[in-house]
Amino acid sequence: MRTFGAGAVCALMALAVGVAPASAQPGSLRAFGSQVAPMFEGWYQNDDGTATILVGFFNPNADQTIDLPVGELNRFEPGPEDRGQPTHFPPGRAWGVLSIQVPGDFDGDLRWVLTANDQPTSIPVHLEAPYFVEPLRDAASGNEPPTIRFASAGPGFTGPPMGIAHTMSGRVDTPLDLSVWTSDVKPEGGGEGGPGGFRRSALTLRWHQHSGPGSVEFGEASQRFTESADQNPMTTATFSAPGEYVLRAEALDETGVGGGGFQCCWTSALVQVTVSP
Repeated sequence: MRTFGAGAVCALMALAVGVAPASAQPGSLRAFGSQVAPMFEGWYQNDDGTATILVGFFNPNADQTIDLPVGELNRFEPGPEDRGQPTHFPPGRAWGVLSIQVPGDFDGDLRWVLTANDQPTSIPVHLEAPYFVEPLRDAASGNEPPTIRFASAGPGFTGPPMGIAHTMSGRVDTPLDLSVWTSDVKPEGGGEGGPGGFRRSALTLRWHQHSGPGSVEFGEASQRFTESADQNPMTTATFSAPGEYVLRAEALDETGVGGGGFQCCWTSALVQVTVSP
């Protein structure tokens, strides 16, 4: 069945570890100067007996995109500090940007620590029952996330990001072609709208910068489709500096960003790009 607790209590947890009320409520933005809040979004079980923890973030600074390199300002503790977390934090709420696999009986002390605008904050992650989520299948409706492929007949990626899904190479200031193939088979009688019955696009493909030493400009960062199945969205990415970048391709169905807060049904896949001068 659907779990209602995880998304709703993230803000309360954030408040408990020192996030200001304005930044704990997604949608409440100020111009600049606030901390960036890490968000623990829940966990789910894997078939091999392990568990996966999902985290996102909220940047309440409407006019301030923040870059925090892995290290003192952006770390997990206890170590390793680098668990593939984002280093690029645009304004607003970002759901499911990182997944962390842990043993099924994990009961350790692990937290994500971010320091933006000289304001540190952190969030603990764990496997407590109220935070159990179902990102791969909504038991109430039978809905499942869209599938992303990076070749027309390539392997499909579904649900939260799990490591690097695809690698590419490019050059500074030269647009790099980005192309994905998506499909989304809806359960019988499904696909009529998001939570509450209001309609959204059947499929939305969004690109995000996850990390990298410079900025990334997308030709079309968001593309919407009225049909959910068999789309081939194409756009470009232009990089301002050489180095290693990670991009995040995000496919949303009609439930919207973050599954309307229920963590199903959307897909994110990470793309690593090596950019030469």
